[in-house]
Amino acid sequence: MKRNIVIDAINGDIPFDLVIKNVKYVNVISREIYESEIGIIDGKIGHVNQVGEAPLDGIKVLDAKGKYAIPGLIDTHIHTESTMMTMANLAEAILVHGTTTIACDPHEIANVLGVDGVKYIIETSKNTPLMTYVLAPSCVPSTEGLETSGAVFTKKEIKQILDIDGVIGLGEVMDFPGVIHQSKRMVNIIEVAKEKNAFLQGHAPMLTGRPLSAYLSTGIKSCHETSFAEEARYKLRAGMTLECRESSIMHDIHVLAEVLKEFNYPENTTLCTDDREPDDLLKEGHLDHVIRVAIKEGIPAIEAIKMATYNAARLLKMDDIGALTPGSRANIVLLDSLDKLIVTDVFINGNHIVEQGILKQQIEKNKYPIEKINTVKIDTPPSIEDFRIKCSKDQATLNVMSYDKDTPIITKLETVNLKAEDGYISISDSDNLSILTVFERHGKNGNKATCLIKGLGLKMGAIATTVAHDAHNLVVVGRNEEDMLMAANTLQQSGGGIVCVLNGKIEALIKLPTAGLLSDKPVAILAEKTALLKQKMREFGIQSSCLLLQIATLSLPVIPEVRLTDRGLVDVNSQKFIPIIKE
Repeated sequence: MKRNIVIDAINGDIPFDLVIKNVKYVNVISREIYESEIGIIDGKIGHVNQVGEAPLDGIKVLDAKGKYAIPGLIDTHIHTESTMMTMANLAEAILVHGTTTIACDPHEIANVLGVDGVKYIIETSKNTPLMTYVLAPSCVPSTEGLETSGAVFTKKEIKQILDIDGVIGLGEVMDFPGVIHQSKRMVNIIEVAKEKNAFLQGHAPMLTGRPLSAYLSTGIKSCHETSFAEEARYKLRAGMTLECRESSIMHDIHVLAEVLKEFNYPENTTLCTDDREPDDLLKEGHLDHVIRVAIKEGIPAIEAIKMATYNAARLLKMDDIGALTPGSRANIVLLDSLDKLIVTDVFINGNHIVEQGILKQQIEKNKYPIEKINTVKIDTPPSIEDFRIKCSKDQATLNVMSYDKDTPIITKLETVNLKAEDGYISISDSDNLSILTVFERHGKNGNKATCLIKGLGLKMGAIATTVAHDAHNLVVVGRNEEDMLMAANTLQQSGGGIVCVLNGKIEALIKLPTAGLLSDKPVAILAEKTALLKQKMREFGIQSSCLLLQIATLSLPVIPEVRLTDRGLVDVNSQKFIPIIKE
């Protein structure tokens, strides 16, 4: 019989591989902090001393010099594509911040490259020490019949992905109306996930009452889209797990912190980053930043850490991470300061990955065939004509997308009266209007549509992007057709990305040649480029608090109230198309 060396080390028959001495052990289960030693054997926690116990013997001994020891941080909901990095570069960027495990939903790349895109994320994560678990994207595309994506997932594709090693569940179920009203598509997708006993991740903004009960009754467990206090109370009482989000776009913890205090920091709460842009990641951090925000909002440090470790592991159905207990993986983070959450050292499976804030292990960065595919497939090259709205009369009333600066992202449907010049609608006398065009860029049908936007703030130039949630078609917004054409052509030639053009000159450009979403550049280079893009967008007149996402969601037909897809102008509430020129 083969002996269990973990038990041998615990019993003192053999020394531990590593003993970390002189630590302040943060016990996320008992909510205590005490002086301790941690014995690690075969990549696992063997024994953690309690007060008065004899010292541990190890082949190697590390003096932590009074640092705090916490479990490795777990991000329960992240779209890695939002970082614009490959998995290797992402691992380098976030391991130093104490994140040892992520549960990612690659529905962005899935909307472009289908199952192959999901497999790419899985395969490229294998070369990194970051523990990456994947959720099968449930909404590819985000809604049916309103846009053209690069792929369509049915229960067949979901089953195929769930059968891949490392896939632990179903990604955020955004189509909550489809769940509540039992659409065939969502019923089938959820059923196949439940057959695998998979974790079902939710997405249910503003959902309460019986509709929430109908949603939860399917087995969906969580929501990262909770932004209001009463909504949070209702969901917690209903047993839903709140994945409290602090992203580059949404800052929910300020509102949620008081509710968590009311409920004595329940275990059905975790922390997540959702979408984290490179410049914010480099400047502020990753999940460590989320914990710091939580502490600043009054959540005790040990409770915030528990949310990002123990609670997170329970939600993901993982018993071997989230707490430093006998037999669990030795995923350990050492901190200089508990309240400031200053990460100095990181261990994964007992391996000392980060030492004094420096990544010790070089991560292999291979090349993959999928990275060479230009996914910006527009058969008919864009032309000036594509950015114009034809009108046979001298003037017309148009349905337009209207923004309010106090509610960024959300839009209203308004009408405007405009004159026509030479057979086309003119915005020359309207400083508050911009032109928006969406090109289908997956080589499916060559669709294109153009409308006007009111209140975006754009005063000059043009911005184009292939980061356009969730179908990720080519979106171009601008004040004049010439700059818009140059912006569109630039991204078609580069294989995707984001570009700002003014007076025929490229002012800022980030190339994202893999699926039009990812670059092979490290975080420092990407951060510089995204920061410049944001600067130029502000100079062009856009004053949103979430600049990149503001443009990226212009064509997302699940955000109220009106959006433009490659198929036309969509009334999101009715999920129907409306005419550009009102009859």
